[in-house]
Amino acid sequence: MRASDDAHRVATALAAELGLDSPRITRLPGGSANLVFRLVDAGHDFVLRLAGPRAARLGADHACEQAMLALAAQAGLAPQLVLARPGQGLLVTGHAAGRTLTREDLRDPAQLARIGAWIAGLQALPPPELPRVDLGARAAGYLATLQSRAPSATAGRIARSLAARRAGLPAAGTVSCHHDLHHRNLVDTGERLLAVDWEYAGPGDPAADLAGCIGYHGLAPVAQEALFAGYGTDDAALRARVAALAWIFDCLWYAWNAVAALEGMAPDAALQTRLEAGLLA
Repeated sequence: MRASDDAHRVATALAAELGLDSPRITRLPGGSANLVFRLVDAGHDFVLRLAGPRAARLGADHACEQAMLALAAQAGLAPQLVLARPGQGLLVTGHAAGRTLTREDLRDPAQLARIGAWIAGLQALPPPELPRVDLGARAAGYLATLQSRAPSATAGRIARSLAARRAGLPAAGTVSCHHDLHHRNLVDTGERLLAVDWEYAGPGDPAADLAGCIGYHGLAPVAQEALFAGYGTDDAALRARVAALAWIFDCLWYAWNAVAALEGMAPDAALQTRLEAGLLA
């Protein structure tokens, strides 16, 4: 990650480029692989994301991010895209004025129904011409990186289980997906939900965002029903696919965390223990 003082100089120069007058530049929290700033003056309110080198090593694709964010923003599902320079990991959006969701919000049936409807809205948008994202392939890639840098019998066993589960998963269609629907990436403006952090977005499996949201938040069956109700389906085949992807999503989450740890980040140790136990059960 670039030094904070260098990043602040970039933010100052970019604010001038965008025509801000005497802007307030504030470092925002979050973004384990990035630096994020808010740029505000009397007529503008922007968020600048500067990606560090860890982001690319952890699989972020900024060209896909730009395309998917632009698509979602046009449909009112994401903040306005102001400027993107994917080769530099630089992204400017409008500031999403609202409340970032909490884990407790994901226990509220009404909020879960809104998230389900948001997922359905995103999937209704024709995906851009981008490489299809396969959650299982991503998980396998992280595990391969882990084995190349810190080999372990545990990672090898999980990789073999992943390969078997992927082989048994039927082919699926392709829709627009966010692929990282953690509550911290959802902002409630009061009128709508907006999603931020599109670094892993792309065309993908119709079950992917449902499975990811369920997995991130450990949604109980009754909570899952609220999510499905908002999504608007009683399709037994889709529900079965979401259930099949649940293990694969946990594998992806576990493997990403393990590689992030090798990059000097500090994933939740208790979470890793829980994920590993579930994957080995």
